[in-house]
Amino acid sequence: MDKKMNWKVMLLNLDVVIASAAMVLLVGLTFSGVIARYLVGRPFGWIEEVQAALIIWVIFGAAGAAFRTANHAAIEIFYEMFPAVVRKILDIFILIVSIVTLFFLAKNCIAYINVFASTGRTTAVLHLSYIMIYCVAPVSCVWQIFNYILVNFFHYSEKEVIEAISEEEFKEAREKE
Repeated sequence: MDKKMNWKVMLLNLDVVIASAAMVLLVGLTFSGVIARYLVGRPFGWIEEVQAALIIWVIFGAAGAAFRTANHAAIEIFYEMFPAVVRKILDIFILIVSIVTLFFLAKNCIAYINVFASTGRTTAVLHLSYIMIYCVAPVSCVWQIFNYILVNFFHYSEKEVIEAISEEEFKEAREKE
């Protein structure tokens, strides 16, 4: 696989890396919080704030990947019943509704972030800025729109990337590690 392809794949999967890192931290902190509370008897007072922030980062971080891997919620049983012409119309309708909804969400997230910026609002215990916690939301909305268009208009999917890697390329990559 050439270097250009690696950069594209790495860039497209940056959201997965961010969400995965947040998930690993979330699980690790939750596990350590359970140990601290029930075995040591001294719970961390700050853990809930960090857990809530990490949940936001996991959800919004992985949302774009859901479009690329077709793991978002869909009711395909009804969609498949329609003829091809109706499905094309539905595709356009779904595209418009999805993009408008995501732009609306991004716009409102930015408005809330501006409120947090003007008031200087922070969490109660660690005094984490709400801007830091929620800044991933509008970025994720734009990334979801990009991925939705990438999948539906350019017919890109993660499955195709994985299948495009030949057995020899896979073995070469494993040997380099």
